[in-house]
Amino acid sequence: MGDRGIIDTMRLEKYIATSGIASRRAVKKRIRAGLVTVNGEPIFVPGHPIDVETDTVVFEGQPVEPLTEHLYLMLNKPPGYLTTRRDERGRPTVMHLVADLPNSIYPVGRLDLETEGLLIFTNDGDFAYRLLHPSHEIEKTYLAWVKGIPNETAVERLRQGVTIPSGKTAPAKVKRLKTSRDEASTQFEVVIHEGKKRQVRLMFKGVGHPVIRLKRTRLGNLGLGNLPQGQYRFLTASEVTALMAL
Repeated sequence: MGDRGIIDTMRLEKYIATSGIASRRAVKKRIRAGLVTVNGEPIFVPGHPIDVETDTVVFEGQPVEPLTEHLYLMLNKPPGYLTTRRDERGRPTVMHLVADLPNSIYPVGRLDLETEGLLIFTNDGDFAYRLLHPSHEIEKTYLAWVKGIPNETAVERLRQGVTIPSGKTAPAKVKRLKTSRDEASTQFEVVIHEGKKRQVRLMFKGVGHPVIRLKRTRLGNLGLGNLPQGQYRFLTASEVTALMAL
């Protein structure tokens, strides 16, 4: 056991994720692309064991050292921001909204460009991995404003599963909330546990009622609350523990 308080041997992707550079899933992709070296030699297969005390690990040209402090926060994402660390075209990203924090943090999962609401950031790779792994089926709650007034047949299709380009969606909890005075739109609460790309938007499009506005309000037992749009707050220790227990 070294003086950093972690075991001597660790899987390469976990070691890098522990550093806060990227999530374990993202690290695996970089390893397969040959963008990670150990003692100057490129490694192409995730799971490679390293000695954390003696091996030198470089990720995309950046030396890797495990973090001594982890950060956990939630942002109320406004529309118009990409959920990515950087954009080659120079478009606004969610990182601009947390620019006063260490650059080791990154968003956990994604919200579409125009989707609002709860987005978690961390530099803890194990935490991010647990939240993202499909086997945990963590529920995500959205408010969706859609065009028109879907009938009960359409709503039942949403609940049972809709075929979208990436496959049929799993059963969802769908609750009709209210219809606008001019009957031009309807608001729903939707709870899903999958993470298919643009899933909620494609579900409603599939039943003929495109989404006008979409906001994520809850992830597991963590709610957005009254956090102002564009602002962030750190998660409490109990909130982090509760998310890890999901």
